[in-house]
Amino acid sequence: MSAPQPYETELLARTDEIIEAFARTHEKRPYEARLQLLEAAASRLGGFKLEDFQEQFGIRRIAPLSELLQISAGVVEQIKRLGIHPALALSALSREKLTDSSRRNTGAYHTDFRLAMRLAQMAAPKLTRGMKVIDPACGAGILLVALTIEACGPDRRKIAWWLAESVHAADLSPVALRGCLLSLASLTNDIQVLGIMRSKWLVGDSLLASDAVWSARAPQGFDIVIGNPPWEKVKLSRHEYLKAQGHTRHYGAEVTGIDQPKFSREKNDLADYARRLVERYPSLVDGEPDLYIAFTELFDRICKTGGTMAALVPAGLIRSQGTEAVRRRLFHGSDRVAISVIENRARFFSIDTRFKFLAVVCSKAKPEIRRRSPITLRHERGNANGLEQFGITRIGRDSLAAVRPDLSLPEVRSHDEWRIFRKIVRTGVAWNDTACAWSVQFCREVDMTRERSHFRPKTDYASLQLVEGRMVQQHRVGAKGHVSGSGRRALWKTFPLGNAKLAPQFGIRIEDVPNTARDRIGRLRGGFCDITGQTNERSMMATLIPPGVVCGNKVPTVLFPADPSEERLLVWCSVMNSIPFDWMLRRIITTTVNYFLLLSLPMPILVKDGLPWRRIVSAAQKLRTLDQNGASDHALLRAGELRAEIDAEVAVAYGLSIDDLKIMMADFPLLDRGQPMLEREARSTITVDTLLAATAKRMRENGEPWASRARHARDLGARAYVPSEFTATEATAEDSRAYGI
Repeated sequence: MSAPQPYETELLARTDEIIEAFARTHEKRPYEARLQLLEAAASRLGGFKLEDFQEQFGIRRIAPLSELLQISAGVVEQIKRLGIHPALALSALSREKLTDSSRRNTGAYHTDFRLAMRLAQMAAPKLTRGMKVIDPACGAGILLVALTIEACGPDRRKIAWWLAESVHAADLSPVALRGCLLSLASLTNDIQVLGIMRSKWLVGDSLLASDAVWSARAPQGFDIVIGNPPWEKVKLSRHEYLKAQGHTRHYGAEVTGIDQPKFSREKNDLADYARRLVERYPSLVDGEPDLYIAFTELFDRICKTGGTMAALVPAGLIRSQGTEAVRRRLFHGSDRVAISVIENRARFFSIDTRFKFLAVVCSKAKPEIRRRSPITLRHERGNANGLEQFGITRIGRDSLAAVRPDLSLPEVRSHDEWRIFRKIVRTGVAWNDTACAWSVQFCREVDMTRERSHFRPKTDYASLQLVEGRMVQQHRVGAKGHVSGSGRRALWKTFPLGNAKLAPQFGIRIEDVPNTARDRIGRLRGGFCDITGQTNERSMMATLIPPGVVCGNKVPTVLFPADPSEERLLVWCSVMNSIPFDWMLRRIITTTVNYFLLLSLPMPILVKDGLPWRRIVSAAQKLRTLDQNGASDHALLRAGELRAEIDAEVAVAYGLSIDDLKIMMADFPLLDRGQPMLEREARSTITVDTLLAATAKRMRENGEPWASRARHARDLGARAYVPSEFTATEATAEDSRAYGI
């Protein structure tokens, strides 16, 4: 999926055209021309003389003063039409352009003006003279600009002493700092103030700066540390190296044309840098060093007791196993913690619109404070002007530790969701509880990259069929078959319920399968697709993997040594695919389902051979049979009933009520797309109604309102639990033969 163009880029496009036209007339130094034009615009907005500014900061004029001022008048006029603060626009326009290479080297994702203002609002102080604020990775300074606007408003007198006494900045790039300077300069007419401010800034790597560097600027620490630190891991893969060199490629493509000596040098340099960071920042010891984790620890180090830390960081801070150390440091060392979960659907960054990130604000606790306030967890979405809140809850720290010992925060959006999550944890049982025999063995059987040289064409009938993630659906293996092509350009065909068939892209000989997986190949085992997303139609896709095939690394497999029976695998598969488990999983995942995440969620207490157990096994066995007996409308109807019966049993085992399920179902808005809807309704609810009716029946409550709705919907042709991508699938033998499958 290609990255979207940021909304901010679209908003500033007309202004950028004026600036670029001027920059192109200075082809030897286009970026210098750009900066000087923006400095001229800043002089118009701030009210200072451009020539005095240039003299103060040693800028050699690239064009006549009159030309700069004339063209800058058009820039200012255009900016004032945008509806955002001109200083924020100047900061955005003065940024260095990011290529794949520069983003790879810096991990930078420019801060959208809406996010800058939101973070500043969360962090802004009650302004007192003598406060010190810093952005240690400031870029063109948009966060410092937003903080200044929020703290001082339009009061020029306040702005003057705030800039002179309070504002500090640091960045690797002196050019970026120049953009920061000009955008802040647009807020004042006092060039002397700007000189005092700029003299305290740092050009260099903040992560490697000594404690003496920071204490010289703020002996007691900074009152506010704000930033959008780099979001890159400190590593270099061949894929990323080639992209940085300008190659257009996709994951899965063969690695060719690489300059091995140069690649090795860069990789060694990066490894040396990573070692230095790990020595300095203990939070990095788990996993590959991640720059934002190091910066988060730096923020805490240089913030004064009672001060505020505010940052934009990936959502991995509250989810990932590798961020536990820094998460503990923040939560235990902070009095007030406020976290906003934000999705990129409003195009803040040039990354997938489904990507989630955080605005985090913490108050560094004073030693005498014994009680810590609950963590405030908000959910916010962007619009053209800023952000709006659509969910909030407060999570007590002791309650969090009880249900998530690693302090990872489930993304609950209300008090009710937090109540349901805690209820499930209290009612369920840990996987390693030996009394329940859920202790599991995971395995990634064949690595799709490392073993690629051993792959055989699908026509090699002496090979084992290789199961890939897209072939796995809930309760189904062989839901899709390969037609042609490879990688992201591969063409796959969907097979409707009843017509599942294994039609893989590759095969692999048994002797080429890693030794750790060979013993599993002859056994029935569970498997799941580990590529997913919180906002997918469904997030967990689990099935039973038949003997005689092997799974790629995107389909980890599971066995239960204490009880290797088919029944346990059927119950495991049923729980994994249930609405309650899926709902829990969506609270904690990003884009993959890993072992750590799965094991952190409880299994329901289901006694082997008890009545609920037998009901689930019976329904799951019937589902398997349905997928082999030919596609038909009867198969779809019966599968929906069986899925609802299973989900009802799992809901009861987790101690959930009908009202709990209603709240859960609101988290699956993409269900039943393409299904006929009831009259005067905006979307089909056949799956919701079928599930609620089945659960009410299981609980011996009145489920007739939902049962009636479900019957009416079925009469219109709606079918429950049918994935939307399979809604229009035609199951005919001719289709299969036409694709050579």
